[in-house]
Amino acid sequence: MTAPTGTSGPGRRRATKPVRPAGLGVTRVPRPSFQARGWRITGAVATAALLVGWFTWYAMTPEELSTTESTISATGVVGAPVYFGMYAPGKSFDRTLRVNGVKVRATTSADLTITPLLCRRGTVGVTTRPEQFCAELIDPEGERLTGDDSIVLKVEADQPVTAVVNQIEIAYREDLRWDTQPAGAGQAIVSITGRPTSE
Repeated sequence: MTAPTGTSGPGRRRATKPVRPAGLGVTRVPRPSFQARGWRITGAVATAALLVGWFTWYAMTPEELSTTESTISATGVVGAPVYFGMYAPGKSFDRTLRVNGVKVRATTSADLTITPLLCRRGTVGVTTRPEQFCAELIDPEGERLTGDDSIVLKVEADQPVTAVVNQIEIAYREDLRWDTQPAGAGQAIVSITGRPTSE
């Protein structure tokens, strides 16, 4: 005998479509208002400005280079270069600078040539033979300056001259920082005399 039509067999249940309870719908997250978005943008811009300002301050304020009020006196003769040291950071200097240039200003009584040089692993007082004191004597631009090195000025003239050389300024970069700062001795007084003539 067959079961009546529409009646489930033993052990079976008819699948029914779930019904959503009344009053429940899709939950919608409210969008932030235009004013709230504006405050967020303003906050982000302010934070970025603070970071940029801090980085600019950090990059442009490295530790100052050492200076003194001392005056260097150097004498030479026409046609022979004289060398004298203007800045020696010393062994305790634990920084490494990448030199972009050395600025030299002087007041002179006649024409002369002043050339800044980097003395590798040495220092110079006043001499006409700097190779005795420097492992190398090279153009400082683009070179590293450490505590073992120094900045030397080479002065040469074709006629007698007296010059007052102001304190040098070193333009450099150190990691992310850069600056142009005075360094070393306060000034140098240079006197180039004529060669003695034999009678």
